Amino acid sequence: MGCSFSGLTALYNAVNGSGDVWINQNRFRIVKQLGEGGFAYVYLVKEVVSDGDADHSEISKKKFKNSDNGTYALKKIFIQSEEQLALVKEEIHVSSLFSHPNLLPLLDHAIIAVKGAQEGIWNYEAYLLFPVHLDGTLFDIAKLMQSKKEFYSPYCSSNIS
Repeated sequence: MGCSFSGLTALYNAVNGSGDVWINQNRFRIVKQLGEGGFAYVYLVKEVVSDGDADHSEISKKKFKNSDNGTYALKKIFIQSEEQLALVKEEIHVSSLFSHPNLLPLLDHAIIAVKGAQEGIWNYEAYLLFPVHLDGTLFDIAKLMQSKKEFYSPYCSSNIS
């Protein structure tokens, strides 16, 4: 999958944590940043669907039980080398292989070429769309469970209600 829209304004706003991001034919508005790592940020995004297109959204057509009112988690990865690009492509491939209740499904993705800081250099940005869980991170839940002296069982699929 590629990105059908890569306007400079949209990319500039996405880099700065505001504005809209397009993943293929679907438009998402960044609501807030949820987390960050070395080369990636995770945002809470809401799908932007115009009145006439409400029945035509590819993401909305799919039924995702963990999506709340068209909100999703968007992982944005800055790619600065061919090795990083290969790793992101492998992450996308591996994510698409699994369907398990304890793993977040990759709903959609796009990799976009962006002009680098140096003349003639191109970098990439990857956008990976996942369902969102607004009740905290795994670390938050583990801390809460620890305070209640609860533990994850290695034998059951989920202790989280």
